[in-house]
Amino acid sequence: MGQDLRGAFETLRRHGKAVVVAEPVGWEYEAAAVLWELAHGPAVRFDDVPGYRVPLVGNLLNTRDKLACVLGVDDERLGEVLAAALDSPVPPAVVDDAPCQEVVVTDGIDLTGLLPIPAISERDGGRYLSAGVLLCAPPGGGRQNLAIARLQVQGPDRLGVNFAPTHSWQFLQEWWARGEPMPVAVALGCHPAVVAASQLLVPFDEAHAAGALFGEPLRMVRGCTVDVLVPAEAEIVIEALLHPGDRAPEGPFGEFPGLYAPMRDNPVLRVTAVTHRRDPWLTMIVGGNHPEHLVTGAVAREATLLRAVRAVVPSTRRVVLTEAGSCRFHAVIAIEQRNPGEARLAMLAAFSTQDLIKHVTVVDDDIDPADPRQVEWAVATRMRAHEDLLVVPGMKSNPVDPMSVGRTISKLGIDATRPLGADPERSVLVDVPAGVRDQVRARWSELFPDAGAS
Repeated sequence: MGQDLRGAFETLRRHGKAVVVAEPVGWEYEAAAVLWELAHGPAVRFDDVPGYRVPLVGNLLNTRDKLACVLGVDDERLGEVLAAALDSPVPPAVVDDAPCQEVVVTDGIDLTGLLPIPAISERDGGRYLSAGVLLCAPPGGGRQNLAIARLQVQGPDRLGVNFAPTHSWQFLQEWWARGEPMPVAVALGCHPAVVAASQLLVPFDEAHAAGALFGEPLRMVRGCTVDVLVPAEAEIVIEALLHPGDRAPEGPFGEFPGLYAPMRDNPVLRVTAVTHRRDPWLTMIVGGNHPEHLVTGAVAREATLLRAVRAVVPSTRRVVLTEAGSCRFHAVIAIEQRNPGEARLAMLAAFSTQDLIKHVTVVDDDIDPADPRQVEWAVATRMRAHEDLLVVPGMKSNPVDPMSVGRTISKLGIDATRPLGADPERSVLVDVPAGVRDQVRARWSELFPDAGAS
């Protein structure tokens, strides 16, 4: 399996999951508007962005099947494959020469002169790099961290950055406590597996998880001006320093709840180098509750959630973070319930594993947790409100949650499973005999010759 974006894009094209747009499409909201119209559609490469020789690429992870496609696995197995990567990390291989360093720019850096950095949402504070994998490490070295952080252009060689309160933010505090700048790199145009791995909630270097997904070490190269390892096959790498106390207003920005995160004083990246392939591609993720913004994080979060819930309820079959719940706030967990109380145990495991999750619905394993109609049916026919609702007040929330008060939220669990020992005849779904249905489908063109296939 290749480790570059170009090979992944061609794989998607061969499977009818990617298209190339040759007509001019502008960076100022127009590319984002097209990707909104194709919200659940193919990956798109805009080859003609007026004023630039660099194409824009989006919709790479707007549906789960695209990641499954480029990894060469069945859609149904994607969650299991990602969860397995957590248990079998593969350390990266450091190389000396890399495509991402075919061109090195250290003087006269002008980010918007070089790259068609898009304007995405109407009230965003400026042009944003929204699909960059930011890499950094704590003082003294050790494990690196990979994460996606929004980056606002604030000058030719300056980017405002918003860190989530996780490892990257922790590392920054350690560097600044020593009075030293933190070196970082931002890799743009990575293989979707690297992007997905960057979203895993793990205590180790996410590059090791990417290696597990590839089935071989992720090839990485040391930065030209910063001591940071970056994916060798990336299209573009921005190297930078974050100097202690260097902050500037950043935002607003359309975040995953579908609302604008407000302007805040955030750290500033002072760019020291831009390296890239000779003819690079730039990737973008549409902000807000666009499917790519949601699914990019969901596929990894689902893997860690599955692992955590399965640790306490081994019969857990599948977990889904729903798109309508911003792929963060609402989880549906399918279990084969074997003992009383397992549904509640699954809820509590989910709440404690990811602070953004605030509503959990647990269903039986005959329900597809990805099908909202089936889930609602299970709630309608298998839930008794006075017995099957669990409310946990005062739990830690996330600042992005618009309903957070004092960084806490009340969390709700819904047990939509059948009671153990219930009469199985009460759960038989109404339907015609399966054999008759198959016969009718086989005769469909004969019965309706002008209607096409059923």
